[in-house]
Amino acid sequence: MARGQVRASDTERERAVEALRHFFADGRISSHEFEVRIERAYEARTRGELDALFVDLPSPRLRGRGRAMRRMNKAALRTHATTYVAVNGGLVAVWAATGAGDFWPGWSMSWWGFFLGWHWLTSRAIGRALGDRRRTRHLHGRRASRALPR
Repeated sequence: MARGQVRASDTERERAVEALRHFFADGRISSHEFEVRIERAYEARTRGELDALFVDLPSPRLRGRGRAMRRMNKAALRTHATTYVAVNGGLVAVWAATGAGDFWPGWSMSWWGFFLGWHWLTSRAIGRALGDRRRTRHLHGRRASRALPR
């Protein structure tokens, strides 16, 4: 049996009404539309009928997934950078302890640094695709520049 055919419980109806209240408070639906959807929620017999009330509204689950993706992306970059510093710092220490001939740790540092830079760039691109809020707040918070007096 598909999810849309399963009978809805009173708790599911109440959760749907609560979600509609949040969308109404956010200004996503009008007061008339809110009343109509509330009536439909209380009259709904199946989960499919409840799901139909939210077809044109954003899913709060997707918003949470975006936040989780941003956190994981940031943690992966932090781990990559920390590992880069620790390993290459150790290699430089070995180089210094063994007589400091040609700087052979530079090979590891350059290649790994290239990939760390690539990771940073792709991390920024992913952050922008997921709607990184810090960047947009910064841009909107700027004041308009004024012409200098002559």
